[in-house]
Parts: sequence; structure tokens; C-alpha cells
Amino acid sequence: MINKTIVYMVPLLIAAMGGLFTDLAGVLNIALEGLILTGAFAAVIAVELSGSFLIGISAAIITSTAVALLFAFTSLHLKGNIFVTGLAINLLIPPLTAIISKSLFGTKGVIRLEESLGNQTVILSLAIVLFLTFITLLTLKYTPFGLYIRTAGINPQFLTSRAVKPMAIQTIAILISGVACGLAGALISLRLGVFIPGISAGKGWIALVAIYLGDKKPLPILAACFLFALAETFSDSAQGLIEIPATIILSFPYFITILGLILYSILKKR
Repeated sequence: MINKTIVYMVPLLIAAMGGLFTDLAGVLNIALEGLILTGAFAAVIAVELSGSFLIGISAAIITSTAVALLFAFTSLHLKGNIFVTGLAINLLIPPLTAIISKSLFGTKGVIRLEESLGNQTVILSLAIVLFLTFITLLTLKYTPFGLYIRTAGINPQFLTSRAVKPMAIQTIAILISGVACGLAGALISLRLGVFIPGISAGKGWIALVAIYLGDKKPLPILAACFLFALAETFSDSAQGLIEIPATIILSFPYFITILGLILYSILKKR
């Protein structure tokens, strides 16, 4: 059960750490869900065409980063409403993947691979979790770039007085989230060996909740992601064992997410 929880936690944590950069930089990145879905789709397409998982992961990162760049351009440079542009990304990607899938493979969005990464990567997943948390903590707390990120979200005028463009820092932060979400999406789809519509299953939204539940700090975010992954593992294991409708069991991770939001709101008020 712990092994499965770790495997489930990895893409969620990667997306949350990417979203942490944007949030600290003063950008509410609700496009995480669309970026994860982009990465998952691009990875499967690239592996299907090339036969290489490495190319698939690279394609996922590049494609998701390109979408993140579009989000940054429309929201920061064109002064679009960040909430609206982020929501537009989330709404645009699902039908776009269906159109591309239909034109390339004649399917309605479902693409199956002959091979998958499977769940045999628990040790590697644990190493990724620890390394990513450590690097994020080190970068944000002890490097000049981390200071720029945090200052862009708190006092952008100070950066301007130091000849540093806050918008450039925010753009870089959004691109970092694109890289992270692309990798997260690739790990989700390649582990299963299939892309299906909605495969991201709200993980972008859950990652966003984990950021706030973890008080925008890497280690508490790690704990929050573990909690959400544990809830997902429980919902998988409970199917067929508990005489409760499957839809209720599958909604358990989202119930935990809402509970987390309520808890965060209560603690914030206190």
C-alpha cells in the first residue's frame, strides 16, 4: 500500500512544487490541470511515434512548457485576467487532445501503448520525491533566484528598483511549472501505458490545494501530497472490498481535498 502511495504521490508532488514557484512569485496558476493533461497526452503520442520513453518524457516537458509560455504571455504580457486565462487553458486542452487523437489515430481520445513504465519504480519514485523536495527548498530559501521569486510575489517594486523585471521572474516561474507539470503528466500516462480523456483526474487542482495546505513550504507540501496520494490508494484498494457504490469510493480523494481546503481556511483565520 505504501509503495502504491509513493508512486501516486510523485506526479502530484512534482506538479505542486512547480505550482509553488508561481504562487510565491505572485501568480495564481490554476492552469496546472491543463498543463498536466498536456504532458500526459504529448508523452503518449511521442512514445507511440518513436517507441522511446525518453523521447516521450522530453516531448511532454517541451509541449507543456510551450502551453505554459502561452499562459504567461496572455496573462502577464497581454494583461489578461489570470483566472480566466488559466481556466481557458484547462477548458481548451481536452477537446484539443480529442481532435489530434482523431486526426492521427482515428480514436476519440484513447491511445494505448504496447508497453508501460508500470509500478516497478518505487525506489526511483522515492528518490525523486526526496531530491525534488530538497532542491525546491534549497532553491527557494538559499539562492538569489529563490529570493527574486519570493520578492516578486511580495514586493515587485523592490525588484524594479534593483533593475530586475518582476514580469520576467514571474514568466520564468510559470515556465518552471510547465516543466514540472509536463513531467508529472508523462509519469501518469506512461505508468499506465495509455492516454484517456481526463487522465489527469483533477491532480492539478489537488496540487494547488496541497500548496496552500502546506502553507507554501516544500516539506509541508510533501506531507499534504502524501495524504492525498494515500487517499487515492485507499479509494483504489476499497473497490470491491467495501459494499459502497464505486462512485462514492472514487470520490474519496476529492472529499479529502475539500476537507483540506476547509482546514486551511480555518487555520488561516486563526
